[in-house]
Amino acid sequence: MQEIEKFQKKTIQICKDFLHKEKNKNIDVSLSPLCFFTIWGKTPGLYKVFELLNMNIGSKFTYVVRNIFSISKDFDLELFFNRVELNTKAKNLIISYSSKENFDKNGNFFDNYFNFSTKNKDYFWLLISLDNYIPKKLKSNLAIIAKKKNGSFSILYLLKRLYKLLSKNYFELNKIRHYCWKEYNFARRVSDLSKFILEKLELKGVIFNYEGVPFQNNLLLDVKKINRNIKTLCYLHCAPWPIQTDLIYKDQPVDKLVVSGIHQKKNLIKYLGWNAKKIKVIPSLRFKKKKKKEFNGYLFVPFNLDNEENYLKMLEEYLIKMKDKFYLNYLIRIHPLNSNSKKHLKFKEKSKNLISKYLQNKHKKKTMNNSLFFGSATGVCIQSLEEGTDIIHFPKNKYLDVFSDKMWPSLNIKQIGGNIFEYKLKRKNLTFFVNKNRDNFTKYFVPLIKK
Repeated sequence: MQEIEKFQKKTIQICKDFLHKEKNKNIDVSLSPLCFFTIWGKTPGLYKVFELLNMNIGSKFTYVVRNIFSISKDFDLELFFNRVELNTKAKNLIISYSSKENFDKNGNFFDNYFNFSTKNKDYFWLLISLDNYIPKKLKSNLAIIAKKKNGSFSILYLLKRLYKLLSKNYFELNKIRHYCWKEYNFARRVSDLSKFILEKLELKGVIFNYEGVPFQNNLLLDVKKINRNIKTLCYLHCAPWPIQTDLIYKDQPVDKLVVSGIHQKKNLIKYLGWNAKKIKVIPSLRFKKKKKKEFNGYLFVPFNLDNEENYLKMLEEYLIKMKDKFYLNYLIRIHPLNSNSKKHLKFKEKSKNLISKYLQNKHKKKTMNNSLFFGSATGVCIQSLEEGTDIIHFPKNKYLDVFSDKMWPSLNIKQIGGNIFEYKLKRKNLTFFVNKNRDNFTKYFVPLIKK
């Protein structure tokens, strides 16, 4: 485990060094997709991390082409709002995401991340639609950024945007490689569309459903340009993941970063460059403590499934090791966005067949008190541990995907196979704090706005 911890600390430092170097070249690293260093998903920043580490991640060319082509899909992004009854009296703005399931039949929006609704007229909502759904009747205190038509694109728009990027940056190669991405174009487009709302409201505070994404950092800058006294509160809604290079501080104008774990706060300060005064710890707004275990007894299929044969080999190794000790009867969960993916469904079927092959003591009702995770560990791993469910983890890359018990000291981590890790929790509520309260937003978040 010391080897993993050492590698992860080195990775964070290499990323910090790159950010410092690029800032000195007049690159806005908070907006550059190359500097959004995700480990958990494919982004320009993931490829940059692997490049900085001199590690192979496979073909980059296809990804780059697809990413740049995706700029063409931003041509019909539009701001939708109630032009007749727009509520301009709200003093606080919430910037978050929406999808069809978040709206009731009357057009009221409920945010699952904040557990808060547009029925409260003291707040205005600026939403980024994930499925381009717009309710027939828009409430007066919300606006939605969405595409007019799913799947539409414009090659002419793409060419115009690329030409504008080249000319604006005087064909300077380094700036172009930082800004030629879909994520940067989306950030600029969202910024343009949001100006109407930001300028229309006389704001005291803006609350972000925050992940450090370039468009969010761009909006933070826009808010402070309008009035530097507007308070910016950023809420990190999820439980931690092993190495959070995407949250390295980049001088973005955040007044408070709100998290739900003492150890999360310590990591942000010790490793990721955040000032302690900027960070506030409160119970999760998104999740509530439940009587029943929500995550126990599952095999979680990774979102990015590009290592399936190795995953199946690791699963079989684990099943062989444990077959005489436990009754293995895992249910298999595919991420909702991949529910119709042939690749994921095929992996599910193969996993199910393996489990059936090694199933022992079929008539016993006792099940294992754990769940199986493949690929990069996510916040769901921590949520599972906090509810009392142990984790068996099959990483793609153990140096980047596995938790370190030095960086996350409430975890007890043990290597139980060649590339198989077991997680147990030493003490609850330190890594991710969840309570039973129904209205944590009013109790914990509202006071932060009023300060």
